[in-house]
Amino acid sequence: MHTRHAISPPSRSVRGIARASIARASIARASIARASFSLACALACAVLGIACTRNRVDSGPEGATTVQHMRVAGIVRTYRLHLPAHFDSSRRVPLVIILHGHGESAENFERYTGMSDKADAEGFIVVYPQALGDPSEWHTAIDGSNQRDDIRFVRDIIDLLSRTYPIDPRRIYAAGHSNGGFMTYRLASALSDRLAAVGVTAGSIGMVDDRGDTIRVAPPRFPVAVIHFHGGADPSVPYNGGPEDDGPDNIVSVRNTIQFWVTADHCPAVPSARKVSANGNVIVDTYAPCAAGTAVVLYTIVDGAHRWPGDDVPWWTFPGPDITDVNATDRMWDFFVAHPKAPAPRLRR
Repeated sequence: MHTRHAISPPSRSVRGIARASIARASIARASIARASFSLACALACAVLGIACTRNRVDSGPEGATTVQHMRVAGIVRTYRLHLPAHFDSSRRVPLVIILHGHGESAENFERYTGMSDKADAEGFIVVYPQALGDPSEWHTAIDGSNQRDDIRFVRDIIDLLSRTYPIDPRRIYAAGHSNGGFMTYRLASALSDRLAAVGVTAGSIGMVDDRGDTIRVAPPRFPVAVIHFHGGADPSVPYNGGPEDDGPDNIVSVRNTIQFWVTADHCPAVPSARKVSANGNVIVDTYAPCAAGTAVVLYTIVDGAHRWPGDDVPWWTFPGPDITDVNATDRMWDFFVAHPKAPAPRLRR
C-alpha cells in the first residue's frame, strides 16, 4: 500500500527564493532576447554599412540626393533625401514626401516626377521613401494584415528630419502615384496632424470587397487639403471604379474618393469652380472654401492613362500616351504653397 503524504505549503523564505529565481530567469531570458535582437540589427546594419545607433541623417551636398537608412520597428528601411541647391539652414523649409507606385523604386520615381529639380528651383526638401517587398508595395491597410508599419516609417522620417533641419511644421506635404497614391491617402488619414496637403495621381481611398462593402481609409482627425489627378482611360485604377486590369481588386471610383475628402474637409457639396482646357481634355473641379483653409481639387485628364501627368518615363514603363496637357509636379507644388497647415487655435484663458 502506498502512503499518500500531505505536502506542506512552502515557507515565506522558500516562496521568496522561488520568486527571485523566476525573476532572475525572466531577466535572463529578456537579456538574451535583447542581445539576439541587437546582434541581428548589428549584422543588418553592418551589411548596409550603417551604425546601429539612434537614427541619424548622413547629409550630402546641397542640390544632391543621398541614400539614407533608418531602423523602424526592427527593420532597416531606406529613403532618398534631396537637399535643395542653395539650401539656407537659417530659414524654415518645406518638406515634401513622394511615394512611388507598385513594383517601382524611389530612385526611378525621383527621375520620373522631376520633383528634385522642382525642389532646387523652389527651395524645399524632398524625400523618396522605398517600399518593401519584391515587387515593392506599400501597406495601404486595405489589403489585409501586414507586418510592415509604413505609417511609422514616414512619421519617423518626418521626426528625424525635423530634428536635423529647420523643417516648417506647417508646410509638410505628401504625394504618391497608384499604390503610392493609395498610401498617400492613408497618410493623410493617419497623419492629419502633421500633413498640410497631399497630392495623388491615379490613386483611390480604397476598394470594394466581395460583399459590396467599401474598405477605405478612416476619416482624418484634422482637415487636409487634397489635389488629385486621374486619367479617364486609366485601366489599372479605373476612373469610374471597378476591377483593375491586372488583379482582383475592385477599386473605389474617383467620384467617391473626391466625395470622401469633400465631406472630411467640410467643403461645398458641389464644385465652386470648374475650368476646361481649350482642347477639352483637362477638366479642373475645385471645391472651396473648406475647413481650416483647405480645398479639394480634381484634375480629370479625359484621355489620360495610368500616368503621373507630365512624367518623364520610357514608353514601356507606364503604358498609354504621354499626358502633356498638365504637369502634376508643377501644379502640386503650387497647390502646396497655397495650403499650409492652419495654425492651431489658441486656448482661451
